[in-house]
Amino acid sequence: MLVFFSILKRGVTYVTDHPQLIATVLLLLVVPFAFLFSGEQFLTVARDNQEKLEKDRVGLMHDTFASLLIVADFKPAVAEYEMRKIAELNPDLTKFQVAKEEDGELVVIASLIDDERGEPVANVDRFRLARISRTESIITPTVADGVRYWESYRLVVAADGTEYYIFTETSLAGVDALFASRIVTAYLWLLFVMLIVLLLVIRHVRLIDYQHLYKKAQRTSEAKDLFTNMVAHELRTPLTAIRGYASMIEENETLDQEVREQSRRIEESAERLVAIVNDLLDIARIQRGRLAINKAEFDASKVIDSVLGTLSVRAAAKQIKLTSEGTEDPIMLVNDEHRLHQVLTNMVGNAIKYTQQGTITVAVEDLKDRIELRVKDTGLGIAAQDQKKLFAPFFRVKTEETLSVTGTGLGMWITKQLIDLMGGSIGVESIRGVGTHVVVTFPKKPK
Repeated sequence: MLVFFSILKRGVTYVTDHPQLIATVLLLLVVPFAFLFSGEQFLTVARDNQEKLEKDRVGLMHDTFASLLIVADFKPAVAEYEMRKIAELNPDLTKFQVAKEEDGELVVIASLIDDERGEPVANVDRFRLARISRTESIITPTVADGVRYWESYRLVVAADGTEYYIFTETSLAGVDALFASRIVTAYLWLLFVMLIVLLLVIRHVRLIDYQHLYKKAQRTSEAKDLFTNMVAHELRTPLTAIRGYASMIEENETLDQEVREQSRRIEESAERLVAIVNDLLDIARIQRGRLAINKAEFDASKVIDSVLGTLSVRAAAKQIKLTSEGTEDPIMLVNDEHRLHQVLTNMVGNAIKYTQQGTITVAVEDLKDRIELRVKDTGLGIAAQDQKKLFAPFFRVKTEETLSVTGTGLGMWITKQLIDLMGGSIGVESIRGVGTHVVVTFPKKPK
């Protein structure tokens, strides 16, 4: 009993948490009962109509046979001949008799059963009921061995005043069997409908559950995004201040060289933290679909030169040469200039990370309807199995040579998301130990 109440309590709690289920539960209860009620009503009406038709058929049979008796002048042989013809056409007819009043007693003068001929009738009182109406048959229902029958009586008076009684017994076993099969069929259909409704309810419950979980996850995601934005914005200001103070200390030539070196490291660490904060903000905007792409016409060559100029100090620290190809003439592109600068900064910065020494080249080519940007480095290269994961979030190439490389593994993922939003595409071509080409393509005009 305690288990039952516990299950009931959980069910009530679940429905309370998901009020949409109330209508579904009502549907599960109402539809089968409505189907059952309407089916019962239909079968009842159909049974009544069928029995009325059967009574009309019996009455018509009596009328026809009465007319034949009168025409045959009530001759028993003719009566039996007509009886057998009628019985052949009516297989439900189990008894058929004609009785005559003789010396105050009703005697069978014609019957489907030869042994009954000349015998007094049973149930004389029922035969006498036929005197109630001389124009209609009297039909009374009976039951024998679980089978329903209709006993029908009809009085026919000859011209000389002699009374003749027509008696028939009609079995309703066929009609009852027909309706029993219809009832079974109706209940099977009801079961089928209930199963369909139950399946729909289960599916609906799952959808409601998914919706509830989705809303819960959405609220959690919104809270996470709010927290991320708040933390990121709160971190950005002090980190910028730290970078500024560290830069001032580093540029102060009166200080000890070791102090200036430590300041440079502080500045680099602050720059990395600022980059992480910016990545977090970009991720939040991308995931919520709030990252704006402002498209306008600009010269892609100038953006490339700007990016290379910005990263030249980092590259020089590792003795890496930054070059460009195809930037001699203006390359006009309609897209978001700021986001292209961010994309190229991520790509070239990533190349600097994984290149020990050598050259990094940013090549641009005008291909009539599109612009191709290619960042080529002579770095470590990427294995074939890692190339497939390069643009996955938090993925970093892990080899002995890259153990000292720091990063979150979000840069290339953010880069791909930005390129997708800008209507472009990105791919990678790399050979381990030779170098890597990261290829970005943009349509000249926005779609």
